[in-house]
Amino acid sequence: MRVNEFMPQPIEGRKQPVIALVGCDGSGKSTVGAALKAMLDEDRPTAFCHLGKQAGNLERTLAPFPIIGSFVTKKASKENKRTQSGKKAGVLAAVSGFVLSMRRVVRFRAMRKKHGRGMAILTDRYPQNVVPGPMDGPTLANLNRDGFFIRFFSRLERRIYARMASFKPDLVIRLNVDLETALQRKPDHVPFKLARKIEDLTKLEFAGAPIVDLSATDPLEMVIAQAQEAATKVMALYPQEIEDKCAIPQRAGILVSIVGCDGSGKSSLSQDLVKRFSEVRKTSYGYLGLGSGDLGRRIGTLPLIGPALERKLTSKAKKTRTKGEKIPGVVTAFVVFVFSLIRLKRFNRVKKEVERGVLVITDRYPQAEIPGQCDGPGLSAAHSNNPFIKFMAHIERKIYRKIANFKPDLIVRLDVDAETAHSRKPDHDLEAMRLKADIMPKLTFNNAHIEVVDARQSYAAVREQVLEILKVHNLP
Repeated sequence: MRVNEFMPQPIEGRKQPVIALVGCDGSGKSTVGAALKAMLDEDRPTAFCHLGKQAGNLERTLAPFPIIGSFVTKKASKENKRTQSGKKAGVLAAVSGFVLSMRRVVRFRAMRKKHGRGMAILTDRYPQNVVPGPMDGPTLANLNRDGFFIRFFSRLERRIYARMASFKPDLVIRLNVDLETALQRKPDHVPFKLARKIEDLTKLEFAGAPIVDLSATDPLEMVIAQAQEAATKVMALYPQEIEDKCAIPQRAGILVSIVGCDGSGKSSLSQDLVKRFSEVRKTSYGYLGLGSGDLGRRIGTLPLIGPALERKLTSKAKKTRTKGEKIPGVVTAFVVFVFSLIRLKRFNRVKKEVERGVLVITDRYPQAEIPGQCDGPGLSAAHSNNPFIKFMAHIERKIYRKIANFKPDLIVRLDVDAETAHSRKPDHDLEAMRLKADIMPKLTFNNAHIEVVDARQSYAAVREQVLEILKVHNLP
């Protein structure tokens, strides 16, 4: 629709507008966005959020660097030729595509957080689930590649994009441009990719959000004026006075985390406490571990191949967790990264419950202080020269810092020596238990309040001591 036809309606429950700019590279999104941001800032605090994957920018940024640059350029050129010819996409393209999609997810959640704190939102690009591919749609569904893992992660990615797309903007400003103009403005871009984006752009929908079409080939002043007119209509729907954007929302519920070495009794105690307190208030249980060790032990029970496969997986996992070792390959790193995403999903569920006023008791709690062990980042202990593994490690560290910033109201650390723990968990590796028992007392969990309980005692004695600690702290 045109600007003069645009008649916006407020979205129920929303306090501030969400305006999205979409268009092919070279359509002027950044320039128009800067002008809109300046206008919005005069009226209210506004966040300008980039919601693209920026895969092309990453490639162009790395290109001048020795070794890494030539590696990335060759790989990108090879994948471009495969895509253009319709050939099967490479494994690295699939892995990097999924990782970059998760980068978009992190950015989208950061945008939602700013919006929740009362800021108006202006975005460069917006995720959609209608057309897979380069125009901000799911990546894996666009690849000419099949297989169990591709299908699994493609379905996962589509669900994630569907969830993001369900948070619809109040206004989508679509900047339309022809291929010739786009190439003049972006001569370093790949022509067939730009052509694909221009073609896909006309097919996009954003959960029924109104789309105002502007011609990006018109004079810039005219395009900016039309975009400002449309944005002004949306701004009029929402109050201008907002809460302090720096204010931290009051926590409605309570978060208690039970941490300790394997064999300290975390799982039994946390589930027991949930059962006990559920009688007096809304209480839920949260498991914030990876579960990778239990999965490995289950694999070991498989007939014939189980024991050998478990040993191989355990060896790779141990190298990945050990400082000074080299991460054994992209696939191993990707699996570790996916487990971290699963942990993030569990954490978000716990956080949501706490914010709803629920008492949540967790078995374990992630920390960002010591990588590789005791629920720390999995890709930052060992090293790798692979740029994609480095990128995944960077994203993972940001995830763990985000989790650590949401501190529990109380952490109960169950102290136990490795020998006692191993007597309770004889199927666990004693050396690994010794390492965990040594690391656990060094963790501060972002300076959260920690109470220490001697878990060598009987379970009944540990439980009574923990209940007394909770009572002293007026919890729950």
